[in-house]
Amino acid sequence: MTVFVRIISVIAAVVLIPLYALTAAIDAVSADKRTDEMSVNIVGIGAYFRSQGVATDSENLYFSSKTTLYKTDITGREYAAVNLSAIPAELKDLGIKHIGGMSYYDGYIYAGMEDSKVWEHPVVGVFSPDSLELVKYYELDSSVHTRGLPWVCVNTENGCLYAFDHSKQPEKILIYDINDEMKPAGEVPLARTVGSIQGAEFYGGLLYAATNDETQAIYAVNTETGAVEKFTDRNLTGGEGEGMTVVVRDGKPYILAFDLGPLFINTNLRYYPIEK
Repeated sequence: MTVFVRIISVIAAVVLIPLYALTAAIDAVSADKRTDEMSVNIVGIGAYFRSQGVATDSENLYFSSKTTLYKTDITGREYAAVNLSAIPAELKDLGIKHIGGMSYYDGYIYAGMEDSKVWEHPVVGVFSPDSLELVKYYELDSSVHTRGLPWVCVNTENGCLYAFDHSKQPEKILIYDINDEMKPAGEVPLARTVGSIQGAEFYGGLLYAATNDETQAIYAVNTETGAVEKFTDRNLTGGEGEGMTVVVRDGKPYILAFDLGPLFINTNLRYYPIEK
């Protein structure tokens, strides 16, 4: 190790160790309210890059911030690639300034994109997992998606993309055919509203949706009947619930849902077993 690397390592330790201690102490406040979980705490600039949505191809994780895409190994820790400006000029001209919840399907990343607070251009962005560049996009009906497109989810069993009609009090599931230029392919009324969804993923025939509601709950949605059941409450200490995906660890499936700490200096990657 060179002297320069040693100096940088010491400086990083001096800065980050107190921040890790602080964020761990804040998280501990709500520990007795949360279900059993495994978690990884990421502090500093890494939290920024892991702050909106997440998807996986089973070997890597892909995170979004508002304007970036960030690729890591499957643990979420080891850097693999980054696109610091993932929204191209063509979409910026439409006012698009937010990349949200994502899903991986058939060699591409599908992401919800929107012109936040304007809500005129709900866009599905299709990204290369290698270059992290946009390769195609589809604009959906803004009269249906009245509050943008904060997330999308792909059902790999039928090749369809799923979203809700809007982000606060959605009334129905909307289905789009990826293999037919994202044309509408049906809708299913929801048995109850699920607001503030940040990301979702399919597993075992159910759509699991992570929210930033009062308890940062995760719900299980039957996309055929519209039935909704609560999977778990995250009960974060002032944190903001973000996106989710499904990963396999030691042969068992887990929901990987993450959140930003209340000081916005750390991200917690939390793992919840699906099969209890």
